Amino acid sequence: MDMNDMKFSWQYSPEHKFEFKPRLARGERSVGGGLWFVALIPLVGIILESFAVDKYSGAVLWLTVIVLLFFGCWADLKHADDLDEMTKANLSKVVMIPPLYLYRRDKLRGVGTTKSIVLVILIAAAIFSNGFVQGLTVNEKSVKERLENTPVSVLGYNTSDDEKTVGHMMESWFDKSAYECECTHSGDIYELVYSGKHEGKSAEVTVNVEHDGFVFKKIKAEGVKLDGVELEDDELKDTKKKIFLGDEAEEEETESANEESAEESEE
Repeated sequence: MDMNDMKFSWQYSPEHKFEFKPRLARGERSVGGGLWFVALIPLVGIILESFAVDKYSGAVLWLTVIVLLFFGCWADLKHADDLDEMTKANLSKVVMIPPLYLYRRDKLRGVGTTKSIVLVILIAAAIFSNGFVQGLTVNEKSVKERLENTPVSVLGYNTSDDEKTVGHMMESWFDKSAYECECTHSGDIYELVYSGKHEGKSAEVTVNVEHDGFVFKKIKAEGVKLDGVELEDDELKDTKKKIFLGDEAEEEETESANEESAEESEE
């Protein structure tokens, strides 16, 4: 063999100092890493899903994951320098079934079937945990239960107390902690109306939850009724703060009043 046709790389060992070792062919050197990339693509999708803000970005994300799975297998097959043409032709029949492709590819290389097993597990996890499948379980009952345990900070009220959930604050505001909740659904909007007595008067608090079939986009406290009268403007704003912040709203009012008194005395 002509020495010019051989490629060498340095390898160091304590016993033999430096020695020449022939480089592997491109297919042999890169196929392991390339197929591990394919096997882990669903995991990347699961991680990136937290950054999807609506059903459209979610759809783009998961379509990209599917395309990358097929493209990764196709690219590996195209650049598989360690396979003959007949073997490639046989593998091409399963290139659109990524787990089976990885299984047969690694069996041919004699390196076990770990990658195909990992891919099957991650595909199953992606199917059952993605937002679209989870969205199928969203209904009037589940939204009601979820909102009960939602911290009021999600509604835009500044508090560091995680115990201040919507359910806890409703119990604190309604007389004797007694209230009912009715949930109705129209399009992407779930409207929850909490009703009971407050200081002896009939009271209703409305909270809207928006879910677009993929993610919860918005949770917002809307209207408040006292004795059948819909509150408006500053009265509505102040009442909602008292409902969802409780004693913190009173402390904030006291601090604001003290500041105003101090400014007036300085004048």
